This record gives sequence, structure tokens and C-alpha cells, in this order.
Amino acid sequence: MTLSNLIRKNNLIMISESKVKGLIVVSLMLAVIPFIIFFFHSFTEYKNPVFTNQCDDCLVLEIVQNDRKTGVYFVSPEMTVNQLLKSTGVGKPVKNNFPLKTGMKLMIDSVSENQNIVVTEIPAADRLSLGMPIDINKATEDDLLQIKGIGQATSQRILDLRKKINRFHDIKQLMAIKGIKEKKLVEIKKYLYVEPVGSFINY
Repeated sequence: MTLSNLIRKNNLIMISESKVKGLIVVSLMLAVIPFIIFFFHSFTEYKNPVFTNQCDDCLVLEIVQNDRKTGVYFVSPEMTVNQLLKSTGVGKPVKNNFPLKTGMKLMIDSVSENQNIVVTEIPAADRLSLGMPIDINKATEDDLLQIKGIGQATSQRILDLRKKINRFHDIKQLMAIKGIKEKKLVEIKKYLYVEPVGSFINY
């Protein structure tokens, strides 16, 4: 800083005229930015993520072919696995055609001559990010901690109760846990569900 810009005189600091102008410009910019942001948000229309509004009650499925993820698909509720394979161009039709269920993860091994499809579930973390509930009977502590309203103590109590009763048959059984009453249950049950035994089969 040169003497022309800053002069110490009688213990007072004198700021040059150019620096004062600079401070005024910066202050005006900081004052205007909130208004710009406000008007931008006012005239910006919110758009849903791609494909989420393509059909009512869409099924959400994931396809993995030869250990490589091909993508997550939103399909109509009436679609079968052969229709899905044909429309995506992945794999070959299967002899035992079956209806699709939301949350299915189709693992296709098409390297060998005899194609094999293993049907499992989309992982819990992926399900939650897609706005889908997770199976409370398969959820890990880490899975439960991702749910809003479930902390360390509550997640441990859920796991302890599951171990004690072997498996949950109804989400309402969570109300036996300390700290989970009707209001709390309403908050968390949209993230959880009970999958019937033997829902996923190999084809």
C-alpha cells in the first residue's frame, strides 16, 4: 500500500477516493444480489426429475447385465420382463415370462449360451434416493440411519426387536419400541415396508 493511497495523519487513516468508490460498488452489488435471486426463483418453474411423471404408479426397476449396470427404468405397472427386455434391448426373452414388481433388480448373465436372470432388490440406499421404501426385515443399521426421524438409538432398538421376534410382519409392530408412537410411526412408515417371504425368484 503506497503513501498516495493510505496516509496516516494525527492517528487517523485516510482512505483514497478510488478505494471509497470501490467499497461503494461492492456494497451496492451485495445489496442487489438478494433481489436477483428472489426474482430468479419467482420466475423459474420447478421441473420433476426425468421420467418420474411418465406414467401413473410407475414401477421402478434396475437392470445389471454381465455385472455392468445398464440403468434404472420407470415402466408401466402391466409390463412383463420380456416386454422390458425387448424395449431396452438388453438380454433375450425368457421362457417363464413374469410380471414385474417395483424395486426389482434384474441381474442378467448373457455371456453363456443359456441366459440366466437373477431377480433381487434394488439396494436400500438406491431405493431411498429414488423415493422408494426399504424392507424393514433386510435393512441394516446404516440403511435405517438414512431415514429422517431415525437416529442411532432408535435404529438399534429396531434391530434388537427384529432379532427378538425373528421378523416384522407389520410396520405397526414398531410401536412396541420406546420412542415410536403413532405420530412418529406416520413420519417413518413411508420409508419402510414389509416384503412377503419368497417374493424374488431366480429365472
